[in-house]
Amino acid sequence: MVMRLFVAILLPEAILPAVEEACAPLRTAEGARLLPRQNWHITLRFIGEVPNDKVEKVKTALAGVKFLPFGVSLFGAGAFPSAKTPRAIWIGGESEGAEELAAKIDSALSFLSLPKEKFKLHLTVARSKGRAELSGFLKTGQVGSFEVRSFALVKSTLAPSGAAYEVLKEFQAEEMEGKADG
Repeated sequence: MVMRLFVAILLPEAILPAVEEACAPLRTAEGARLLPRQNWHITLRFIGEVPNDKVEKVKTALAGVKFLPFGVSLFGAGAFPSAKTPRAIWIGGESEGAEELAAKIDSALSFLSLPKEKFKLHLTVARSKGRAELSGFLKTGQVGSFEVRSFALVKSTLAPSGAAYEVLKEFQAEEMEGKADG
């Protein structure tokens, strides 16, 4: 047996209303299918299918990844592979901390011999079969910012109705040393 896995930043409740507002043009966009908000996440590393007997080794490797809390800023919008032929429709963003964390996760999972991937911060909010009216959504500006204090190992189960996600384990940031008391 195998599990389909990925590593992600889960969104805090506080940012969800801003993301929903940014997605408003997609609700009526022909050809776009909005993903359920419980499926919104920022993928740090897609792992793919892992034999069940290696899942504990993946958890142990990820538990060794050390990081401090960091910020993520969400802004802009786009689609993969392109806005003309969208499959994944996303809100973009920026975070040096997320890039560093993705690199540490890649290193920790090197025993899996995963293909090299360049990390690009994006939050997939909708899917399409390659044709969708995105002009209103592509005008998305600043959505909001939030602090990342953990990342998660997530199991993905594919179904005709879409993917179902189950968090297998969450990994917490280290507390910052010597924080001054206001």
